[in-house]
Amino acid sequence: MADSSDHALAARVAAETGELLVRLLENPAANGRGWHSIEYTGDRSAHEFIMRELGRERPDDIVLSEEGRDDPARLASDRVWIVDPLDGSSDFGWSDHWSVHVALVENGKPTAGAVSVPGWDTTWATEPTPKPIMSRVGERPRILVSRSRRHIDGRLLAEGLGAEVMAVGSAGVKAMAVVRGEVDAYVHGGGLYEWDSCAPVAVAEAAGLVACRLDGSELWFNKDDPWSPGLVICKPELVEGITMVMSGRR
Repeated sequence: MADSSDHALAARVAAETGELLVRLLENPAANGRGWHSIEYTGDRSAHEFIMRELGRERPDDIVLSEEGRDDPARLASDRVWIVDPLDGSSDFGWSDHWSVHVALVENGKPTAGAVSVPGWDTTWATEPTPKPIMSRVGERPRILVSRSRRHIDGRLLAEGLGAEVMAVGSAGVKAMAVVRGEVDAYVHGGGLYEWDSCAPVAVAEAAGLVACRLDGSELWFNKDDPWSPGLVICKPELVEGITMVMSGRR
């Protein structure tokens, strides 16, 4: 199981990667076009930094990164880091809604993780445990969905729960908005890759939130296929209603 040094490493690497990306944004020469766009430069720079840091600190562990080559040896490894060097890259340089994800998975479950949102000047980690969130759920729960799925997921949640639905880009930003109590849930009815959701799930669960699939079943990571269908991160009192609506059981 993860020890305190794993939690601290996840937090440090996520925070320092975020700082690197902010410095990149402050460099006008980095804002190119095409393959040399600010998004591409950010993705590659962040990936290389994370791989270097984890390689030095945990040389025996395997890393699954959105920007790297998938090493099949991870399936037999007890310790796999799943990272998204720049989640929400289309927002990078245009809004604050991008993040950095770093998580350690052991036996299919995230045991340490961190999400850095430089636009909010904060990194959330599994240690120290995020402060408990006071429920603010009223008659109309506030739920975040992806911009690309607002007309699908948003309609289901508005009709089924009377929810107030909002949309932003990065999965990490949406999940941390729930962690910091701005909204009551984050729901994604389509597919996500493990690097999109692993670190946000680790931090959300450490904060006492529920993280599950659309039907309420458990989330597993470091699978053969890193694509996963659907995600719910919410306050415990909302999970039954959301999963009923999103799985068509209502």
